[in-house]
Amino acid sequence: MLRLHFTTEDLARVWVTVLGPLAETQLSLWNLQRRDGKALFGGWRARTGPLIRGDGADTAKFLSSPAGGLVDLFTLVGTAGCIGEGLERLSSAADQRLRAEFGVLADTDRLRAQWLYGAMGADRGSVRRLAAALQNCHEAAVAPYWGRISQHLEGELARRGRIMVRGGVGALLDSLRPMAAWNPPVLEIPEYRPYLHPVADFHLAGRPLVLAPSVFCGPVPQLFANPDTAIMVYPALNNPIEAASLWAPADTRHIDAPVPSVLSALLGHTRAVVLCTIADHPACTTTQLARRAGISPASASEHATTLRRAGLTTLTRERKTALHTLTHLGITLLNTNSSSRPAPERRPRGVAAKSHG
Repeated sequence: MLRLHFTTEDLARVWVTVLGPLAETQLSLWNLQRRDGKALFGGWRARTGPLIRGDGADTAKFLSSPAGGLVDLFTLVGTAGCIGEGLERLSSAADQRLRAEFGVLADTDRLRAQWLYGAMGADRGSVRRLAAALQNCHEAAVAPYWGRISQHLEGELARRGRIMVRGGVGALLDSLRPMAAWNPPVLEIPEYRPYLHPVADFHLAGRPLVLAPSVFCGPVPQLFANPDTAIMVYPALNNPIEAASLWAPADTRHIDAPVPSVLSALLGHTRAVVLCTIADHPACTTTQLARRAGISPASASEHATTLRRAGLTTLTRERKTALHTLTHLGITLLNTNSSSRPAPERRPRGVAAKSHG
């Protein structure tokens, strides 16, 4: 049992966000070593487990042992929109902070590879090796599914945001049932089992509480705190049907209508696919664009940039999210070069509020 105690001021500092791919990578390494949730993760574990070897396996046991809880990279790194940003923050973190985070493991009896003792002492070479291992783990465990994972988490974020807008932070906390129970002014997590700090009562004492949904966390929310902030990672994947959709093999045939041959000749096939994808899915992110076009995010970004420089697309921002849409010139080009494709529509998008209390 864990009980989080709120003051009136604390309730005004509750907000919801997605921590990003580095957090999901660490949690995926934890999940790989678990035996519960077979209906949700069995297939993914069977495919991914054999890919985590060498430094990756050492890193999984070091950061994410199911018997020994999780190392707190979450408050150390914070929200990072891409894996590179997260690993850069980890690699450049101050020695004192690295020693503090990894030092909590010094008195535990978990086994670790010799090179990880250097990381515990903030040796820069060892920390870079740790970051490289996490990059490789990300590519094996998370990157093939990141487009779907990101979309799923953004949907969870929007849902919780709507609850907060309609009912306030109390409704938001109450919506966490059954994994947590809101009995004002206390949030109780019945199944929580603290590892290093077995204290049942935790007082926020002015810290903001960040609620962070995760695909790989579960089934019990996990609390991470330092003197400045508290992060509660909670499971956002509970439905086996949704899980099957997340882990399904990638389908590269996402275009809603054929790409006109004349457009392919003019722009090149892949760039024409990207343009048509933006037409079929206006206001999409680069990750969504890549998934729907069946190409890598880097390739999607490169082609979208070229189209934007040519005046065929434009980039708009919704909070911190960049969205691709066609310009009038792009619509004209599509309509001029295709009699088989319907004219792209300017479809309205619902904007979900993300309340910060």
